[in-house]
Amino acid sequence: MKILSAQQINRIDSETLKDQKISSLDLMERAATVVFEEIKKLHPRLEHSTFFIFCGKGNNGGDGLVLARLLDQQQAQVKVYLMDVADYSADNLANQKRLPNHMIQKIAAENQIDIPSDAIVLDCLFGYGLKRVLTADWNGIISSINGCGARIYSVDMPSGLLADKKTAADVPIVKADLVYTFQFPKMALLLPENQWYVKDFKVLDIDLSQRAIEAAETNLFYVDEPLVRSFYRQRRKFDHKGTFGHTLIIGGSKGKMGAVQLALKAALRAGCGLASAYVPDGGNTILQTAVPEAMVLTDPEQDFISQFPVIDGHQSVGIGIGMGTAPHTIDALKVFITRVNDTPLVLDADALNILSREPNLWAFVPAHSILTPHPKELSRILGAWQDDFEKIEKVNVFARKHQFYVLIKGANSAMIMPDGMVYFNSTGNVGMATGGSGDILTGIITSLLGQGYSSKEALIMGVYMHGRAADIAVKTIGTYSLLPSDTINHLSDAFMSLEKGL
Repeated sequence: MKILSAQQINRIDSETLKDQKISSLDLMERAATVVFEEIKKLHPRLEHSTFFIFCGKGNNGGDGLVLARLLDQQQAQVKVYLMDVADYSADNLANQKRLPNHMIQKIAAENQIDIPSDAIVLDCLFGYGLKRVLTADWNGIISSINGCGARIYSVDMPSGLLADKKTAADVPIVKADLVYTFQFPKMALLLPENQWYVKDFKVLDIDLSQRAIEAAETNLFYVDEPLVRSFYRQRRKFDHKGTFGHTLIIGGSKGKMGAVQLALKAALRAGCGLASAYVPDGGNTILQTAVPEAMVLTDPEQDFISQFPVIDGHQSVGIGIGMGTAPHTIDALKVFITRVNDTPLVLDADALNILSREPNLWAFVPAHSILTPHPKELSRILGAWQDDFEKIEKVNVFARKHQFYVLIKGANSAMIMPDGMVYFNSTGNVGMATGGSGDILTGIITSLLGQGYSSKEALIMGVYMHGRAADIAVKTIGTYSLLPSDTINHLSDAFMSLEKGL
């Protein structure tokens, strides 16, 4: 699914009117009706609900006016607060006339509105078309909304949040519990710095012109199931274990063998034909007992890695999990990196920490390698950033320079490709914010890479399936109690769900 700029979306809206031979008023009715149907799912007994609908002067406000009419027809209690201005959009004016005058109260930006906590607030002040931050004058209305304690649903965007550029943190912005955004996720909805304004969002299909959407060029994408299915490889009757590659995980140190265990189990659940680990000698019994399906190679040292194995014969290699940064391990990784062949690697955890201290070594890392740092590891590699837009740009430059595939971990994890493309993940939940989740991901991605998926495909699919398995797991376990091993146990469900319909 494409992520487009506000300017591109505006153009597609216009093209939709031409292609479908409809009016902008028709499109507004369609969009608001889709939101209405979603609201009905959450609040099926509308006659017992009270809605406070805040409408701006433009088409986002027009959506709110349509919603007011539709909700009123279902016997909901509806109160409309409309900005008192002289220059409403034509469609906004048309929908004002479709409501009885007594339902609409005109207000100014600085007005304080008393909203009961058992009401439902619909924020329709500004949509994707907002071009500049709101002034302090808007603190009246927006502080009333944010402080009321009611459920807050924003239509298209939380009012005050710019769709595709940095919004200062000290300006008025609605804090939405749920954003119903039209057709495409907006860039701002996906960034961690905006988490206070976007607790969750849902993309609603309003049937914009497919021709115009396909013609729109972008480097930003939202990973959904159809995208992953487009390159998913179904297994054939005469495939064998050699078909699915031999995955090698290099890592572990005293007290951290569990990381390798998790990665191995995840790699096997993700479908590799063979899985091996290279660990300190002290990890042999642990891994042979915990993961009997895997093979184990051992380092001469008991508690840390002092040298790296020959990787010939393995189709994919993941390095760094639980590895530690003992002096002998650092020296061993330096030697390995400077002598490694052109096989792309999956680098995580301490492999990244070591390389971040020796930036000259990045030139030796094979092109098309996959890096999976958490935020702290990423800052060690790139230095600090001011905001999420700058972070993505810095990773873009780094990935392009070295031809790496780099994951920016977090909710809606961003995957940066060496050609400048950026993919945001759509799966996963806060239950995954626990030690071991990254080890699982390294195992999954390394497994997929060994099965013949490209680096791009392995990263996108690995991140998506990791999150999908966790989403399935929390349905019965919950986010508080989710363990990485629970995610591994539900990888099979994630793959089975992907295969349905193929």
